[in-house]
Amino acid sequence: MSILSFSKTIEVLPSVAVPQPLNSQPDVPVTLKIIQTGFRTLGPLFPKPAARLAFRFFSTPRVRARHKTSDALLESARIFEFLYGRRLLKGYEWGRGDKTVLLVHGWESRGTALRSFVPALLARGYRVVAFDGPAHGNSGGKRTNLPHFAGAVRAAIRQVGPVHAIVTHSFGGASTVYALSHLEPEIALDKLVLIAVPNHMQRVLENAGKTLGLPKSVSNEFLHLVENRFQAPLSEASVSNWANRLRVRAGLIVHDRYDPVVPFATAEQIFSTWNNASLLVAEGLGHYHLMKNPGLIERVADFIHAPLE
Repeated sequence: MSILSFSKTIEVLPSVAVPQPLNSQPDVPVTLKIIQTGFRTLGPLFPKPAARLAFRFFSTPRVRARHKTSDALLESARIFEFLYGRRLLKGYEWGRGDKTVLLVHGWESRGTALRSFVPALLARGYRVVAFDGPAHGNSGGKRTNLPHFAGAVRAAIRQVGPVHAIVTHSFGGASTVYALSHLEPEIALDKLVLIAVPNHMQRVLENAGKTLGLPKSVSNEFLHLVENRFQAPLSEASVSNWANRLRVRAGLIVHDRYDPVVPFATAEQIFSTWNNASLLVAEGLGHYHLMKNPGLIERVADFIHAPLE
């Protein structure tokens, strides 16, 4: 079935080599072991301060993505800057088409990480814009979180003008859906692409708490703290709940069946509830190589360019 019909359809990309599951768990960094020990020993004594500290860790990217070498696409980008609150964010622009496609990157990534989509979109006549989110890439700030990053998405849309389509990856997809459903619900798009996007925010937070080694008392305070930031019960904080509030004419969910970071079941959950979305299934590309696969890139570009019924 074709994804270009914009009905509830599923397409599977031609399979590539499927990675074998690993039998051993990755080594825990020494720094993380120290953090886990601190939370386990002192957290039960001071649960609220420990929860605030956990939120600080959760909101702080461990690394800033850098380019070790340049390439023709990086060199051809027109650089611009715009303000988001008191932070100066870095933007990148290619092409001068009448319609704009915005690229939104994931956690600990940067806007130019999605530049593999640029040639296919330029070939179809689009202007393509990306930006480094707060605390990411060359943008300002040290910490961010989903509602805050969503505010940056809204600021980027306001900066670059009317947007025809948005292509997102992972955390950037969840932030974009939150921005369009909560912060700027009057914005209308023709197309939205969600690549390897997590669904239930509570599950993401619970996994973060396990990684940090939070005891139950601290974990409960941590979840309550984040719930206050969402200003809604965490049980309702999910892309699948938010998607049908969007003013988006057609959506495309892209996910790898063997994604080790965000399980494929999350894509199925979003697809089952988003009325005007289709699902494109990859096999063997994992969480990050999705954005580098030529066949997938062409299908996403075709989806964006195809006329709506």
